[in-house]
Order: sequence, then structure tokens, then C-alpha cells
Amino acid sequence: MNLGPRRNIKEMLPIHQNFIEPHNYQQLFKSPVSTRQRQQRPSKLPSFKMSSGQQAPVPVSPPVSPQWRTRNMSRVEQRMLSVSPPQVPQVPQSPKYQIQMQIFNEQILQKALKRKINESVAKKQAVQTPEKLLHQQSLIREDLNKGSFKFLFVLGKGGFGKVWRVELCKTRKQYAMKEMSKAKILSKKSVHSVINERILLSKLRHSFIANIHFAFQDRDHLYLVMDLLTGGDLRYHIGVNRRFTEWQTKFIIACLLLSLEYLQNNNIIHRDIKPENVVFDKKGYPRLTDFGIARVLKPENSQETSGTPGYMAPEVMCRQNHGIGVDHFALGVMIHEFMLGRRPYVGRSRKEIKEMMLTKQVTIKRQDGWSSESADICNQLLQRKQQSRLGFDGIQSIMKHPWFQNLNWQSLIDKTMPSPFGELAYSEDLDFKRQISSDHDSQDALIQENASALRRDSIQDMFKDYEYNDHGVTGSTNSTQNI
Repeated sequence: MNLGPRRNIKEMLPIHQNFIEPHNYQQLFKSPVSTRQRQQRPSKLPSFKMSSGQQAPVPVSPPVSPQWRTRNMSRVEQRMLSVSPPQVPQVPQSPKYQIQMQIFNEQILQKALKRKINESVAKKQAVQTPEKLLHQQSLIREDLNKGSFKFLFVLGKGGFGKVWRVELCKTRKQYAMKEMSKAKILSKKSVHSVINERILLSKLRHSFIANIHFAFQDRDHLYLVMDLLTGGDLRYHIGVNRRFTEWQTKFIIACLLLSLEYLQNNNIIHRDIKPENVVFDKKGYPRLTDFGIARVLKPENSQETSGTPGYMAPEVMCRQNHGIGVDHFALGVMIHEFMLGRRPYVGRSRKEIKEMMLTKQVTIKRQDGWSSESADICNQLLQRKQQSRLGFDGIQSIMKHPWFQNLNWQSLIDKTMPSPFGELAYSEDLDFKRQISSDHDSQDALIQENASALRRDSIQDMFKDYEYNDHGVTGSTNSTQNI
């Protein structure tokens, strides 16, 4: 069978072994004569001649770099390519080709501009909307738990559990953590109180209140992480100093007025101002804490009579509608206590205190070492009728009282004024425990019953949405990070 003529094997070798890449194939195969004829041929394209009649120079595109061709070549092939090729004269491009290149470049520019616009739109869409912030916070809340903190030691004991000094493992920043037992909360019927405190604190941020940072829960406990205030509460300092000077009293009341002004601007009344709920930071500035019975102000609140009897206003005692004056009355009680060493109305029960309050209007005279203005502001704040009480028309009337005439409010707001208590640092040898309420043995059975009830989903649903994380939340301009 005839298979055809045999060929030499050398003819069948790969072509690339003897391949030398020439430069500018098009220039070698173009005919100069045909190019001139095309240039002289009439065209519908616009003329590229200058006004003087001379031909405009046509830009010539640079040769394409052949480096990408030599990546997989051998050294011999690369050495052969390194030999400089013969110089070929470059032929000017036609006007038609030049216009096509301009159109092509414009298309590239339009695509680049469109890509840039899309990127800017994507960046605008990436801005944190409230929905996205809530979603991110929910993701953070899933990771935040009791194991995220290092428990250092106990600061005190509250009505529902302990107050710990903790350290966030990721940032090494220290906080105060309230660990509250759900069983005790259920036994004291205080579910609404603890949920209300978390909701209010998440909306507030001020340098004269204890601000919230995190809130989370597990099956048995609620955890509220707040500012670490290392100066001890006011009740502790009353026990140490017995009485305060007029300047110390004025300093405390002025700081509390700033916190109450912020609360009243947000339409909130605290309703439980007392020395136990005033805690000092390390700079010696007092802050307002414990918003468990704080409420948003509303016209009808005669049935809300919670509070501490010794500092409770008469309208709350008598189950009447009350407003911001209840906090002003508590300030008058504190001034009276600092000045004389006792509260204006005392008794062994709430009923006795109420009877004393309705029997006689307490008034005090000027005390040794105190000014007459101090006695005047105390008497005006302790008025039993709301309409006669100082601050009924707004907290500014209290701040404008002659007792605060020489006080620099701006330096107090900026915390540049030196505190009369000096810098206060926590020591483990000192007892800063704040006993909010005591547990009774009679409640042990009820607490055990509620502890077993926590296994039910219906009970756990009472504490839903308790979680909170201040990551990414913008606070007030009066917020502070230096505590």
C-alpha cells in the first residue's frame, strides 16, 4: 500500500526551535504604495490638516512588549530574541484608524467612569443604617457571654445578686458587672423594673450618670455591664465623714443637678435619689446610678409609689400624680442630712414617716459654718406642695439660686474643677459594698420554686430582648470615657 512520499524528520521538528520573533509584522507586509494611494483616496472622514495647510502629526502607538512571550522559552530562545531586530521605518497611520482609536479610548474612559460611579454607589450603600447596626449588634451579642469577661473580685451585693469588678478579655478594659438572679427577680416581682432599667440606660449617655456598655443573659442570670466607678458610694462617705462641709455639699448637689437636667431634657424622672445611688468616680465626681424605678414622665402616674420612704416626696406618699419635683425634694432631704446629720422626716415605717410629713412643714435656720443661702435653698426644696417647691417651673430656677452664684458651671461640666473630695481610688481593704436590700429566709422556698420554673420557655420569654451592646452606638456629646 502506497503511503505517499516519505519526509525528512527534520522538516517535522517544531517550528518554535528556530523561531525568531520579528517586530512589527504589519510594517513588513504593508505596501508603501498602497498606503499612499489610500491616503490620497477621497474620504468622508473629517480632514486632519491644520489651518496652515500642513499635515498634523499622527501619533504612533508604541510597540507591544514581548516579555509575556518569553516566560516559557528556554535560555537559548531568550538569547536569540535579545538580538536587536533591524530598524524598520514607521509608517503614519491613516486618519480613519486614528478616529477609530479615539472612539475606542472614549469607550474605555466611559467604562472606567461607570465603574467608578458604581463603586461610589456601593460605598454609599455600605454606610451603617440603623437596621444594619442592629444586625451587627445582634451578631456581637451572640458572642458576648459570661466567658467573655474575667471576674476579678466582688465590689458589693445587691438585692438580686452581686456586683463584680470584671475585665473584658478582648480589650482588657475594666467594668462593673451586676449579676442578677432571675429567680430572685421573679420572687420580688421585679421583672418590669430590671427590663425598664436596661431600656432607659441604653437611651442615656452622660458624664454624670453611670452609663451602660453591655447587657446579656443566660438561663439563670441577667448581666448588666456598666462604668466602673472606683470612689465608693455617698453612703459610705457619710459613714466615714459623718458630716460634710458646705462646699462639699454644694459640689455634690451641683453635679446631681447636671445629671437631673439631662434626664429631664429626655423626659425622665429618677424617683429614687438617695446617697446609696450616688457613686464617685476616681476623680472625686459623683454620678447617679440605679435607674430601676425611673420612668418616662406621663400625666397619670398616681399608682406608681415606689421609692425609699425617707427620701420620698409627699405627693408620692399620698398616691398623687407627680412630676420632676420628686427628684428636687430628694435633693432637699440630702442637703438637710449633710447639714444636720439626719433626715427631715424619720420613722420606723413608711406610715410613721408619712404622718410626720403631713403633720408639720420642716424648716431649718442658718447653721454654724453654713451660709444663710444654704438654709434657704434647703427649705425651698422641702416644700410639701409641688407648686411652692423650688424647681417647679424647671431645674434652671434651682441652678440660678444665690447659693450657686459663685459656681463655675462650665468647669464643672468639663470636670476641670478640682473635687473637694480629692482623687478617690478603690482599695481592696476598704468596704465599698452597697447593700440595696437584704434577703429573707422566708423567700428561700419561693426562690427555689422560681428557679425550677426557669426551665419553661414562657418564663424565659419574660426576659427576651434584654441584650444590649454599645458597639457602634453614638452617645451624647456629654459622654465620657475617662472614669
